[in-house]
Amino acid sequence: MQTRSEREREHFNQLADELGSVWWGSVTKAGQLRIDQRGELATRHGHLEAGKTVLEPGAGNGEFTIRLAKSGASVTGVEIAPKQVAIANQKLSHCPNVKIIEGDVTQLPFADQSFDAVVGNAVLHHFELNQTLPELYRILKPGGHFFFTEPNMMNPQIAVEKNIKFIGKRLQNSPDETAFFRWRIARRLRGIGFQAVRVTPFDFLHPGIPNGWIPAVHQLSNLLSQLPVIKEIGGSLQIYGRR
Repeated sequence: MQTRSEREREHFNQLADELGSVWWGSVTKAGQLRIDQRGELATRHGHLEAGKTVLEPGAGNGEFTIRLAKSGASVTGVEIAPKQVAIANQKLSHCPNVKIIEGDVTQLPFADQSFDAVVGNAVLHHFELNQTLPELYRILKPGGHFFFTEPNMMNPQIAVEKNIKFIGKRLQNSPDETAFFRWRIARRLRGIGFQAVRVTPFDFLHPGIPNGWIPAVHQLSNLLSQLPVIKEIGGSLQIYGRR
């Protein structure tokens, strides 16, 4: 029987064969805006800058890594699917401060306290957290920053696609991926030892929004993300902790 890591490797190798670097939600104008926004959030909350060392677990095809590279930090991406690693390294060949290696985030090939920050976009929900979170904590330096943007299980669309498997499969979901309730993921991080933990719902900008609607919907998304109760069903969570 395959392990979860093996199923993830198979799934993302298959996506590489079928789609290359073209994934659902990443090629539309709204999708690119969402990735840009998440890159800015990771750079800010991860305190990424020249001279800092950053780990991106689940680097995939390098689309998010490009945003991190702009910070000037030294970025190491780890990706379990070798075909995605090849795509990412080709895409990032012009970025001297980035390297992508093949590896499993449950068994990272790095010494304790190696990185100033660990950041990512829509990757934690693919991992076995009981193994992954302690590893990410281990490789962080004291005072190091942990920041991820992840799907919010309180969002109606997310809840449907993560719990009704045939719908999730049509949206390129892997067999084991899920989403997070903010209070549960916060509790897990605190239990491992992370400090200053905060998990904030945000984002009502769907990647399928028509181009002409994007400016208005983006402004509305920013407003709704500030409103009590309503923000709880935002599409994503900002997840922060500090070692």
